[in-house]
Amino acid sequence: MKRSILFFLLLHIPLVSAEVVQKISLEDIAKNVKESNFTVLEGAQRVYQAKETITFSKRNLLPRLNIWNYLETPINWASSIDIIQDLAPFLVPSNWFRISQNKLFYLAQKEQYRALWANEVMTAKLLYTNTLRDIDFLEALNIQIEQIEGLLAIVNTRVILGETPIQVQKFLEIRKLELLDDLRVLNNIIETEKRSLAMIMGISQDKTIELEKFQLPQVDELESISYDTFIFRALDNAPELNQYGYIKSSLRYLRGEMYFSFLGASTTARSAGGGMFNHIPIQDGLGFGMGSSLRIAASQGKIIDLNKEATKEVIKKNLHNLVYNFNSYIENIDSQNSRLRLASENFEMIKVQIAMGMPIEPLEVLNSIDSLFDANISMVNYQYEVVTTMEKIKRSIFNGDYSKKEGMLEHLLQGEGQ
Repeated sequence: MKRSILFFLLLHIPLVSAEVVQKISLEDIAKNVKESNFTVLEGAQRVYQAKETITFSKRNLLPRLNIWNYLETPINWASSIDIIQDLAPFLVPSNWFRISQNKLFYLAQKEQYRALWANEVMTAKLLYTNTLRDIDFLEALNIQIEQIEGLLAIVNTRVILGETPIQVQKFLEIRKLELLDDLRVLNNIIETEKRSLAMIMGISQDKTIELEKFQLPQVDELESISYDTFIFRALDNAPELNQYGYIKSSLRYLRGEMYFSFLGASTTARSAGGGMFNHIPIQDGLGFGMGSSLRIAASQGKIIDLNKEATKEVIKKNLHNLVYNFNSYIENIDSQNSRLRLASENFEMIKVQIAMGMPIEPLEVLNSIDSLFDANISMVNYQYEVVTTMEKIKRSIFNGDYSKKEGMLEHLLQGEGQ
C-alpha cells in the first residue's frame, strides 16, 4: 500500500528543468559565427576539399598500376596512351595544367569562403542589433502603458466627481488593452529573433540567450563621411572581386589543355572549381574542334570580366547609398530632437489639464500619447539605423571584426579540424 502511494506521488510531481541562460554580447558575434555557424563550417569544408584536390592532382602524377591496361593488345594505340597515363602520368601536359588550375580554384574558393563568413557575421550582428531595437521598443510600450495607467488614475477620480466625461476613461482603457496585445505580439517576435540569432551563432536551441546592450551613438556628435575615403579600400578588399581574378587566370591553363589534348586528357577532375568550366568542350586527341574550344574559352573569359565589372558597380552603388544614408542621419538629427522635445511638452500639458479638471477631447488625449510614443520610437530607430549603416560600411571595407584572422579554416587546413 505504501509503495502504491509513493508511486502515485512520483507520477504527479511536476518535472522542473533548469533553464540554461547564455549571455552574449556584440563582441561575441564574430567569434561564434566563424567557429560554430553551420553554413560557415560547410564553407570551410569546401575550401579544405579544394586544397586536397591540389594534393590529389600532384600525387596523380606518380606512376600507378592498372593491370587491365596491360592485358590489352600492345599494338592498340589507345592502350598505349593508357599505359603512358599509368606509368608516366607526369609526361601528360594536361595533368600539369590541371594542377595549376586547381591551385587557382583553391584560392578562388578561399575568397568565396571569406565573403561567406563576412556575410554571416554581418547578418548575425544586424539581427543582434534589430533584436535589441525590438527590446527597446518593448520597453517603450511598457512606458506608454504606465503613462496611460497614470492618466486613468486621474481620470477615474474626475469621472466620479463628474468633472471628466466617461468617454475619456473608456478611450484610455481601450488603448491600454490594445497596447497589451501589442506587447504580447512583440514578445513573440523577440523570442523568434533570439532563436534565429542562436541558430546563426551555432548555439544550442536548448539554451536561452540573453543579449547585452551596447551604448548607442550620439548622432549629433558624429561627423559626415566621404565616399572617396572608402571606395578604394572597398574594392581592394572585396573577395567577390578577387575570386574573379583567380578564375580568369585559370582559363589560360584550360587553353593549355586544349593545345596538348592530342597527348592525352587529364585524369584529374576540375572538382575544386565546382565544375564551372565543365561546359567547355575539350577534344580527346587530334581533331578539328580545338578552334571552337578556344573561342568558347575566350567567350567565357569575357563573361568573367562582365561579372567582375557588374560586381564592382554593385559595390560602388551600395557604398554610395550607405555613405548618403549615414550623412543624412547626421544632417537631420536636429529635427528628431525637436520632435521628441515638442511631443514630451505636449503630453505634459495634456496631463496637467486633465489633473486640473479642464475639458479635454478624448481624441486629443490619445493623440498626445501616441505622438510621444512615436517620437521616442523614431529616435531609437534613428540611432539603431546609424549603427546598422556603420556596420554595413565596416563589412564593405573589411574593417573591425571583418579584418580579424579567420582561425577555424586555418586549423582545418592544417589537419586540426578533421
